Amino acid sequence: MSGFPWLPLGTRLPHGTVGRLSFEGPGYQVVEDRMGQGVHLLLESNGLAATGVQRLLGPAGHPFEAFGFGGKNYLVAPFRSDEVAAVHEVPKRFGLPTSGDVTLLAASIKRLRAEFPDIDVGSALLVRTFGALPTQAATSGQDLRALALDILLAGTRVARTDVESIRSINSSLTPHEIENFLAVFDVDVAPSSTSRAEIDPGAFALPGRPELERFLRDYILEPARDPTRYAALKVAMPNGVLLHGPTGSGKSHAVAKLVAALGWPVIELNLGKLGSPLAHQVTLAIRGAFDEARRSAPAVVAIEEIDAMAGSRGPLTHDYKVEEVSELLRMVEGAATHNILVIATTNRIDALDLAMRRKGRFDHVVEVGYPDADEVHAVLRALLDERPHRDIQNLREISVRLAGRPMSDVVWVVNEAARIAARAGKEAIDDLDLLSALKNLKRDRNPV
Repeated sequence: MSGFPWLPLGTRLPHGTVGRLSFEGPGYQVVEDRMGQGVHLLLESNGLAATGVQRLLGPAGHPFEAFGFGGKNYLVAPFRSDEVAAVHEVPKRFGLPTSGDVTLLAASIKRLRAEFPDIDVGSALLVRTFGALPTQAATSGQDLRALALDILLAGTRVARTDVESIRSINSSLTPHEIENFLAVFDVDVAPSSTSRAEIDPGAFALPGRPELERFLRDYILEPARDPTRYAALKVAMPNGVLLHGPTGSGKSHAVAKLVAALGWPVIELNLGKLGSPLAHQVTLAIRGAFDEARRSAPAVVAIEEIDAMAGSRGPLTHDYKVEEVSELLRMVEGAATHNILVIATTNRIDALDLAMRRKGRFDHVVEVGYPDADEVHAVLRALLDERPHRDIQNLREISVRLAGRPMSDVVWVVNEAARIAARAGKEAIDDLDLLSALKNLKRDRNPV
């Protein structure tokens, strides 16, 4: 390396003029533009970086132009000064990486190493617009572990290579992003010193909702319990699940039971209460909720009354409402890649924007209606098993009379029966208490 520009100051390039040398490496130089704010990247046309341009980007997929001077040939392209850096200089140049930085760099290095297996990764040239370019072959002293940690932590040292230690320095990254990044550098992640309770799909139960119970177990709890097995078959968790049905049908209860079974942090968004007279505030709240979920991943974002915000967009919709729906769509669409499960509920499925129900957003739309007699019977059995009770002879008759009513009415009747029993000085609920509770239940559309 010369320490001087290959080209004289003031040399005219296709998109500017050569200024002073900014930095250089094997087969390339970065020079400032003498008349502007950007830089020019020059590659020796017979160098490894130029070969990388052709093999990684193809003849038409890059911004470089051929340029000759003094009998030598180069490739040259203009960039912003913050777009170009040697990989080992990334921590010094850019500080702690964001989630987007880590995702971009991991994809770039993975592609580079696949095409050039023997490349020196630290000396590779990162061009943020399109990826990393090779500059020289690796030596026996290449320490990929140290390089990966240096990038993730901007030079800060940690005693252990585990997700917990890394996130103590850079909390903006999710465990999934850290593990993916280290895997690209062939670095094994040590087990965390604290771990969440193991998920047990077999213990998950939704009495009276056998189909919903089976769906949540098969599509969420099983993949969450053994992500490696499912990932090997390219099976991804759903981005989102939407439960719809009338008020009181048990949607929120099912969400609560699922969250408890997963044991993941839950970030709640009640869009019916989130409305703001200030434009963009709802958009910011949505973005903030998903940012928090990414930091806590794996996590659940639970959205109540999604129809309150994600209603159909039309020609008379306010611009900020379109912005809110679009932001939610964008967040949900990428949720699974960040180890986030979005589960939403609505009483008004017909009012929901059709784009929200497409595969890739809410991948599964499940109806939760009012229970039939068999479902009520199962719920009554489960609720009574949680309390002292005598043998209930009329349970089937009571189930028939509560069929087709909100699930919340079923819960209310058992609570009322327990209250009646306690007030009468009894030690257990009996038939008379349940029948009395039925009489006290306010008449609705379907009298009991």
